[in-house]
Amino acid sequence: MKKHPQPPAARQNTQFPGQEDRGFKKLKEAVRAGKAGNYTLALDILEKLISSVYAPPEAWLLLGRTLHALGFYNRSIAAFDDYLKLRPRSSQGYFFMGRSYLAAAMPQKAVPFLRKAHELHPQNTQIMAFLGMAYLRSRHSLDAVNMFQEAVENAAKSKTDKTEYNRIYRAYLNALTVRGVRLCRNDEYDLGAQMLRFVLENGSSSDGPFIRLELGRACRETGKLEEALLHYSRALEFAPDDRRIRWSRASILIALGKNAQAREDIEKIRSVEPDVPQLPWNSSLVDLFMIRSFLDSNEWRSAAELCRNFLKRGVSGNNAVIHAMCAEALRNLRDFRAAHNHLIRAQEENPDELQFWYEDILVCWEGKDWKGLKKAIIKAANLGGETDITRRFTVLLEANTATDDKKNLAMLQNAIRTFGPEPELMYSLGLAYLKLGFAAEAGNWFQKTISFKKDHEQAWLGKIAAAEVLAAEASGSGLGELYNSYLELWPDNFSIRRERALYLIKVLEYGEAAAELEKLLLREPSNPSLRRVLAYAYRKTGRYREAAVFLKALLRERPENLELLLEYSGCLERAGGIGYALTILEKAREIFRDKPDLYLALGILNFRSKKTETAFDCLREAAGLNPADCRPYEWMAVIAEKNGDTEEAANYKREAKLRKFGKFGRKPVVEPAKKI
Repeated sequence: MKKHPQPPAARQNTQFPGQEDRGFKKLKEAVRAGKAGNYTLALDILEKLISSVYAPPEAWLLLGRTLHALGFYNRSIAAFDDYLKLRPRSSQGYFFMGRSYLAAAMPQKAVPFLRKAHELHPQNTQIMAFLGMAYLRSRHSLDAVNMFQEAVENAAKSKTDKTEYNRIYRAYLNALTVRGVRLCRNDEYDLGAQMLRFVLENGSSSDGPFIRLELGRACRETGKLEEALLHYSRALEFAPDDRRIRWSRASILIALGKNAQAREDIEKIRSVEPDVPQLPWNSSLVDLFMIRSFLDSNEWRSAAELCRNFLKRGVSGNNAVIHAMCAEALRNLRDFRAAHNHLIRAQEENPDELQFWYEDILVCWEGKDWKGLKKAIIKAANLGGETDITRRFTVLLEANTATDDKKNLAMLQNAIRTFGPEPELMYSLGLAYLKLGFAAEAGNWFQKTISFKKDHEQAWLGKIAAAEVLAAEASGSGLGELYNSYLELWPDNFSIRRERALYLIKVLEYGEAAAELEKLLLREPSNPSLRRVLAYAYRKTGRYREAAVFLKALLRERPENLELLLEYSGCLERAGGIGYALTILEKAREIFRDKPDLYLALGILNFRSKKTETAFDCLREAAGLNPADCRPYEWMAVIAEKNGDTEEAANYKREAKLRKFGKFGRKPVVEPAKKI
């Protein structure tokens, strides 16, 4: 977690006489609005307060809480980040920051903030409960159990409200459930089952098929078959159509010698799954068909878990097949290394089983294990494998390991003519075209890949890369729609979301750009470049007060940055705070004595405040500091015309034109899209 050093006192506040009292008065108004449930009004008061006058640090805390209440978790996190820079020892700041991360479904980000809040305020039951929840959701089950236990004990001692106590206790039981399941899956069956039994005994609402199924498995592994049968039977009462439970109970019944009851369960399964044959069933055969059933229905995690349980029991006879089934499940879970290891075990037991080598080809290809792929292709060919399969993957292997891009291109073109439109060949051809600079052709082949396999993420990313090249060449790429389509399928790819935001800035879609940039705040609330570009997008959509809030925080950290100051004062003026904008620019003259842009801004704001003489003085100062700049003369012409002095206005226009197109020639300034 990033530490927030206390900024120097001189950088904390830009306050003027009477503003501190006004700031606290406004803060109280916002508190009253929040207590009344009028969060929109509270937000309006706080944004005005923070952007345009002295604001106590607590204004940022209240702003974050208000934004959280309105569901704007990304902006609330940014506000809490600003508050913690001002109050780095505030347990409230860390607590509310962690709470917003939890609400935004980012528990791993919440943990360090809630842990810090607990460190600063160790007896606060609410902080303990939220920290326990963050641990639980980020899969730190032991820490969750310990923290909830501490919260329950603390709540009992402090005589917490009964409703709140019950809520914390239910969360404690949930944590025990998760921890118990995890222990069972790590072969610590006794302790895990003990926790699960405690949950059942102390929380009737926790009973259900999930906990019963886990307890049944733990009892089976420890030889308590009668208790296992009890739990599986109870689970079946909750979920009579769950074939996983029925298979599990049938296996236990056979192990207990209750074959007639087992056959009844199997017949019920066969009535739903007619492919299940009539066999002389035993426990191992039941487990085998149960695994196959999960694989056929794409329930990869359940299948992998059953395979591991089967292998742990050390049952002989079908281990090679079970290893291969586990590899299939793990491949689809994208755990390629573990899948490959299981296939090695299967191949060791039965090295001449061609199907094991076919599966290894897929695992190595998807896991980009080129050495393993080469070995699997050779072995499959030696065992008489299908020529089309071995030749096709030989081409794919060469395309990914050879360095001659032109040769690869020709090879892939020939392969597609030979084998037809196979997705991986088309994707590889798209890559070959992209490497050689043929972006349009690459995009076409990536699209063909997607048309055959919509969830081929690498093809989508390839198409985006090709479209970005075309966009840079102004060739019409459809890049905006492509970003949208990709993010609908993979919304958590923040790199692509960042690229989309910058693209939207480039094509002047500032409203959509702001929405994308706000999402990025969840990952990088302190990123100054991100905040600067977001403020730019806010300005372009007329959200000047929100832009001013961000710019003020940036300016606190970089008070020597004149460009930031001018952007901030411009936002204040457009948000109705021209008086405060003038005040801070006047105060800045002490620092930026020789900066013509400061005097130009002062001239413009004084003119808009109807201070004509002061405006002229400032514009003349700007012109003297930068004789080549046409802008002071253009504004003096505007003022002269406004005052009815047409002759003087004509003189200023002539001077401006001379500087714009004459010996003081100046190129027009264009604001580029900034990097995040």
